[in-house]
Amino acid sequence: MNLLLATRESYVEVSARSPLAQLPQISPPELKNIPCILVASAAQRETEQDYYQTVVGLRGEFLYAETMEEARLMVLSRKGVLPIEGASPLPAAESSIVRLPLVRSGEPILRSYCAFWKKDNSGYYVEDFAELLKAQFTE
Repeated sequence: MNLLLATRESYVEVSARSPLAQLPQISPPELKNIPCILVASAAQRETEQDYYQTVVGLRGEFLYAETMEEARLMVLSRKGVLPIEGASPLPAAESSIVRLPLVRSGEPILRSYCAFWKKDNSGYYVEDFAELLKAQFTE
């Protein structure tokens, strides 16, 4: 079974002092010489990098942060760009960061989030849990 939980547009966060901050949107080829900052544990780094290279098309160097706060400090220091999904507002303290839509051929790059389970393992509890999980994505 496959339940689509949400689809989110992709963005990159850049320092407001970066020349990129003046752009209305940006595409992966425009970022080829700029490091990409990923928030990932050591165990998840390879998986995250593979996603951003293969699916999104980011080809530059990859830097890693353990937390979102650390990643945003790296953005403010102009060490790279931070890819994120969704358009949640930036924290008020982050007024020195600009969020740019990430596009391919002028269209937003989308990321889908899904819940999967085996058909023969379906039932009230699994399906109810999946619906609760989906509700968390709409909040």
